[in-house]
Parts: sequence; C-alpha cells; structure tokens
Amino acid sequence: MPLPVLIAAALLILVLAAMALRSGRKRDPLMGGAPGSYRANRPMPAARFPPATLPAGTLPEDVEQQVRALLAAGRKIDAIKLARDATHLGLKETKDLVDAIERQAP
Repeated sequence: MPLPVLIAAALLILVLAAMALRSGRKRDPLMGGAPGSYRANRPMPAARFPPATLPAGTLPEDVEQQVRALLAAGRKIDAIKLARDATHLGLKETKDLVDAIERQAP
C-alpha cells in the first residue's frame, strides 16, 4: 500500500478509537447530557419547615433576629442566605421576605 493511504488509515483508526473511548466516559452534568446517575428519581430531602406549614412572610423568631442583625450590619446577602436556609423558599421569595423585614426595621 502507498504511504499516504497508510497514514490516512492510521488517522482514521485513531479517530475512531478516541471516539469509542470518549463515549465510554461519564459526562459532566454541567457540560450537558448528564448521565443517568445524575437524573436519579430520588425524592427531594424533606425541608425543616415545609412550605405548606410555613405561612408566607414568616420566619422563626431567632432567625428573624439574626436576619435583622445582618441587615443592620449591611450584610443583606448573608441575611438572604440565612433566611433561605431556614425557610427553604425560593431565592425570589426569600429576597422579598428579607426586603419586607428590611422595610419594617425601625
């Protein structure tokens, strides 16, 4: 066989081998195409304060005091994080709640 045909065949074999090896690897879910293990049909962990039992706009008293202290210190993002951890609400709902607490502040 001529040399250019051998080189082309070798490149083709290398490309096919690389594609075969690549398809066997697990893909990163952040890069798209998450493997089945990331799409598990597991139930979400139960929230400490289920949204159904938590009236909108309320926080446990100790958490509300901590949120007010953080707001007074100018740490609004930390206050939102704390409130979100305590209520398990969405980001927008928690931000609205912290904004309402901030407006009520004396």
